[in-house]
Amino acid sequence: MSPKSDDKTPAAGGEPAPGGDEPIASGSGTAVSPGDSGRGKRITDAAKDALGSGIGTLGDGVSRLGEGVSKLGDLSRKVPVVGSSVSKIGVGISHVGETLHELPQVARTRRGRLLIRSAIVGFFLVAAWIVVIVGLQLHGNDTPDFRPNAEQILVALSNGSIDEVYEQSSPRLQEMARKERFIDDMTDLAQTVGPFREITAVNDSLVTTGPTGKVGRVSLTVKYEKATCKVSVSLHYDQDRWKLLGIGVELPAELKISPASRESRVKACDDPMDIKKCPVHQAADAILRRLKQGQVEQVWDDATPVFQKQESKAKFVQLQLEHLVALGDYRRIIAVSEARKGIGGTQATFDALAEFDKASGVRTVFGFYRGSDRDPWKLRSFKVVLPMPRGAVEGGARPVAVPPLSPKPAASPDESPASHLLPRDAGFK
Repeated sequence: MSPKSDDKTPAAGGEPAPGGDEPIASGSGTAVSPGDSGRGKRITDAAKDALGSGIGTLGDGVSRLGEGVSKLGDLSRKVPVVGSSVSKIGVGISHVGETLHELPQVARTRRGRLLIRSAIVGFFLVAAWIVVIVGLQLHGNDTPDFRPNAEQILVALSNGSIDEVYEQSSPRLQEMARKERFIDDMTDLAQTVGPFREITAVNDSLVTTGPTGKVGRVSLTVKYEKATCKVSVSLHYDQDRWKLLGIGVELPAELKISPASRESRVKACDDPMDIKKCPVHQAADAILRRLKQGQVEQVWDDATPVFQKQESKAKFVQLQLEHLVALGDYRRIIAVSEARKGIGGTQATFDALAEFDKASGVRTVFGFYRGSDRDPWKLRSFKVVLPMPRGAVEGGARPVAVPPLSPKPAASPDESPASHLLPRDAGFK
C-alpha cells in the first residue's frame, strides 16, 4: 500500500505542488516566487520617486543659483562686456531651474534618465566655464579706489598749490599742456566754482591698459562753494603710483559767468596808463629807458630763459642799436592798446604806443613772466614795429618819417601820424 501523498511534497519534474509557496529546484535554475517580483517593482518605483524628488530639489537649487549669478552680473557691470553677459546668463539659469521642476515625470523613462544625466553634466561644465571667465575678468580689471587720489588733487588745486600738482603730474600731461596754461586753467576754474568742499558721490571708475601703461578714470559729483559739478579725473600709473593725467569739470547751467567778470580776471591793472599803479607799465617803461641808456646786454641778461633762447645776445644788441639810430631816444608811452595778464597771474602782455625823438606812435609789444605775485616781471618777448621811410626826396636821401611831436596821445595805431607807412616787424614774436 503506497504512502499517502502530502500537499507540500514536491511532484515529479520539480513542479511546485499545488498550494505550495516554496521554490523547488529544477535542474540548475532557480525559480523566483511572485512575491519577489512585487518587491522589485516597489523598489524601482521608490528609486524613481527619490530621483524625481532630487531633481525637484536640484531645480530649486538651480533657480537660486540663477538669482546668484544675476546678482554677480549686477556687481560686475563695471567690467566691459562681461557684466551684462553674466546678468543674461543668470536669467537663463533661473529659467533652467524652473524647467527642472517638470523633469521628475520625464525621469521615469530610460531615455528621460539619460537626458537628465546629460543635462546635469552640461550644466556643471557651463557653470564652471562661467565661474572661470568671470573670475579672470574681475581679477584682471580690479579697479582700485580712486577717491583718495582725486580728493587729494582737488584739495591741492583749491588751496592754490597748482604748481606742485603740475610738477607731480604724469609726464604725459606735462607733454600735452604747458605749465603756464595749466595754471591759468586751474585758476580760472577756482574763481568760477569757488573753493572745494567735498566729493558727494563716486559715479564710475574704470581702468584700461594701453601702450603707455595703465590709465584710470573716475567720475565724481563734487560740491564746490558756488555749485555742484560733474568732475572727471584721469590718472596715469607711473613709477608705482597714480599721477594726474587730466581733469574735466562740467559746469551746471545755473552757474552763469558774465563777460565783465571774466574780463576782470585778465585785466593787468585798473588804469594801464597810470605808471605808478600799473606794474606792467612800470616794467615796460623801465626796459625802454635802459635801452635808451645803452644797457642792452643787461636787458638780455635779466630776461627769462625763453627770451634768451629766441635770439642770441649779439643779434639782440645789434637790432636794438639799429632801432636807436632810426628812432632816436625814447621819451614816454603815449597810449596803451592792451594790458592783460594770465588768469594765473604768471604771464602778461603789454601793447602800447611809444614816443621817440624821431617818431611818435611807434608800436611796442612786451611779453612778461613771473613765478609768483611777489616776483618782478621779466621780459619774455619784445617786438618793435618801425615805420618805413617815405619815398625818395632831393639828393636821393630816404629819411625816416618823423611826424611832429604832440602831447596828445593817439587813440590807436591807425590814428597815429605814421599809420600810413608800411610796418617792418623788428624784434621778437
